[in-house]
Amino acid sequence: MQLFIWMLLSILTTPSNVPSDAILGEYWTEDRSGKIAIYKCSYKYCGRIIWRKENKKDSQNPDVTKRDRKVVGIQFLNDFEFDKKSSVWKGGTVYSIDNGNTYNGKIWLEDNGQTLKMRGFIGFSLLGKTATLRRVD
Repeated sequence: MQLFIWMLLSILTTPSNVPSDAILGEYWTEDRSGKIAIYKCSYKYCGRIIWRKENKKDSQNPDVTKRDRKVVGIQFLNDFEFDKKSSVWKGGTVYSIDNGNTYNGKIWLEDNGQTLKMRGFIGFSLLGKTATLRRVD
C-alpha cells in the first residue's frame, strides 16, 4: 500500500514535460462540422472558429448587436494560461455559440497531443461539459 501511495504522489508531483505551445494548431469539432484554431494572444492562449459546414449566425449572443454576425471568425476561447504542474491550460473563458453563455474553462491534451479536451463550467469544474476535438492532420 505504501508503494502505491508513493507512486501516486510521485506521478502527481512530477513536473510536466508538455511544452506550453503544444496546444497551438487546428482541431476538428467532435462531429467534424467545424474547425477551430488555437493561437497565442499576447502571452495567453485563445481560440477562434475558422470553418463551419454551416456558417450560421451568432443568434444566441446576449449582445443584440452581434446576433447577425456569422460564427466563423468568432474568438470563443479567451485568456487561457498554461499550468506547467498540471499540463492544463486554465483560467480562461469559453463562449458557447449554441446558447450565448460564457463559461469558465480548462483545456488539456491527450493521445500525444492529437486529442484536445475542452471543458466549460460554471463555478466548479465538476459542474460542466467536456468537448473532445481531434487535431487536423
